[in-house]
Amino acid sequence: MFDPERITAELHRELGAVREERPAVRQAGVVTQLRLAGDLTATGGHTVVRAEFPAPELAVRLCRELTELYGRAAVRTDVVTAGGRPLRYFVKVTGSGSDLARATGLVDRLGRPVLGLPPAVVGGGAAVAAGVWRGALLARGRIVRPSGRARIHVTCPGPAVVLALVGAARALGVLAAGHETATEHRVVVRDPESVDTLLRATGAEGVADVLRRCADVASPVPSTPSASLETVNARRAAEAADRTTARVRWALDVLGAGAPSHLRAAGLLRVEHATLSLSRLGLLADPPMSKDAVAGRLRRLVVLAEEHAGPS
Repeated sequence: MFDPERITAELHRELGAVREERPAVRQAGVVTQLRLAGDLTATGGHTVVRAEFPAPELAVRLCRELTELYGRAAVRTDVVTAGGRPLRYFVKVTGSGSDLARATGLVDRLGRPVLGLPPAVVGGGAAVAAGVWRGALLARGRIVRPSGRARIHVTCPGPAVVLALVGAARALGVLAAGHETATEHRVVVRDPESVDTLLRATGAEGVADVLRRCADVASPVPSTPSASLETVNARRAAEAADRTTARVRWALDVLGAGAPSHLRAAGLLRVEHATLSLSRLGLLADPPMSKDAVAGRLRRLVVLAEEHAGPS
């Protein structure tokens, strides 16, 4: 039986056991954990850095990382929340909290909190992106299965962090999307291949194998009129994508190096990822675009090629 809470706990256990030796990757994970699971407060002229976790192992791990990477003594306290809810475990750095906030990039040179993730973390390449996502999964990641397929949800403190995580996912070849509800901001990874890629890149191979086995043994969806309609619509969408890809490939061949760079980039995305929706293509663009923007660029590329080719 698929138990999201048990699998999420296993995800945290497996990621918590990863022993990363590269300082930049370790720092990326620590900074992300502090940003997603923590907050900064000013008390009596001192900055207090605090992070909250659902399991003691995660708090102990962050304490160790803070000590080894930054030489800071972290204090862990256990508290019981109101209403009989589970124990929460806090990591709190006082005294040198202001120095730690600056060392990790949580505040800028003027002491103002950074809205997203520090620039050094955001632009650190694929290895650092893996560290960012490991930290995000440890801090606020969970496995859910709302409609038959397992997904990854990461709760974020704001839209700037959502954008940073989506960008880090793109560096790993993972499709991630921001989602805002009435109560929270989150990043969602829905595509099964992206879920598998992300878990393996961050060091959770065991959980990736479990989810793959669960997908293999999942019961087939019963045949209903609505399911049949969804199948027809999916087939029509795939046929339309094939036709569009063929036209875009032709347009790129016709225009060659003369194609405008922004139109050529959109066309190459369409050709390289022929099965993806326009929304997902937009997420892969740099910078990201809406599906309407992607569709518009593809149309202009084809029209330009038709004008260039002239009458047949």
